[in-house]
Amino acid sequence: MARLKALPWQAAARQSLGQLLARQVHAVLLHGAAGIGKLDLALDTAETLLCEQRAADAAFAEASAARGGACGRCAGCALIAAGHHPDLRVIRPQVLAEADGRAPPGLDGEAAGADSRTRASREIRIEQIRELAEWATLTTHRGGPRVIVIEPAESLNTPASNALLKVLEEPPPRTVFLLVSHRVDETLPTLRSRCALLRVALPPPAEAIGWLQQQGIEQPQQRLIEAGGAPLLAAQSERNGLSPELHDRLLALLRKGARLTAAELVAAVPRDVPVGGSVALFQRWGWDFLAFSLAGVVRYHPQEVAALRQLATRWPVAEACSWMTELRIARSFADHPLNAKLAIEGMLLSYVRSINDPGHLPRTERDSRSAS
Repeated sequence: MARLKALPWQAAARQSLGQLLARQVHAVLLHGAAGIGKLDLALDTAETLLCEQRAADAAFAEASAARGGACGRCAGCALIAAGHHPDLRVIRPQVLAEADGRAPPGLDGEAAGADSRTRASREIRIEQIRELAEWATLTTHRGGPRVIVIEPAESLNTPASNALLKVLEEPPPRTVFLLVSHRVDETLPTLRSRCALLRVALPPPAEAIGWLQQQGIEQPQQRLIEAGGAPLLAAQSERNGLSPELHDRLLALLRKGARLTAAELVAAVPRDVPVGGSVALFQRWGWDFLAFSLAGVVRYHPQEVAALRQLATRWPVAEACSWMTELRIARSFADHPLNAKLAIEGMLLSYVRSINDPGHLPRTERDSRSAS
């Protein structure tokens, strides 16, 4: 699993986490928006805790604690780099492990030998926690601490959460639990109560934009806005989502609104259109429309105020909400569409129909249409 080390905006969170661990806190729940590097921070911390030079050299330990880093040269660091440290476990749903392309260090995505023909789980299951609890009773292999990273904590199903709760109530000696959550309110309340909560904040926009520029991301400010201020999501949308040209082409179709014809959208949508990126763009357009209609604000497309104002004269809020519901359903199967082009064309046709529905037109325009 690729990892970004020492992200610049995490200095304050890294310091706070170090202070908690210095007080012998055995379980920390890192929470905050998705796409800001909470898992990377947890893995960085695990590497620092398992660094054998840091543990052996008091002077180095003090210096590395201040900067939150490991030596990168000792046997412990080499084992982590190779993905085989015996005293580190990273627990994630199987679907995330498969999406990464390879297992992260110590990953227990599912029970080893699971049938590859079965559908990958989106939950952390009780079998994973039972195996973890058994492993945690053993003596550590390297004679140092043991670190367990769980991400995302909200994917623990109820039996798994209850099983983990029992482990946290009587934690094994020299064991640190680092839980990561993108939606902390969806984690089990009793589980939260057994952890020290540490909120990881969104980075300042200027710092995030500077980092995106260093990564070679085009239009970093717009990408950051579209990602809700989360730089890793902004970078991911650039690499795995819509190209700038296709983004602008689809946005132009949305801008046309009621004037968009079926022939135009069929010609504009390519055969290999990314469904996930397209649906995300449509959702941001819908959110901007609703925010503008109800509160006069635009978040994602501030340059489209004129188009949204014109659209508000024809598109009822109720119809917009219905279309957004369709998009939310479409997002659930965006990873495996039967026909990407057909799926996106269908969403755009539904968008046009929701605007042109005569049942929601003003009486004068409805009457004029009936007369014609």
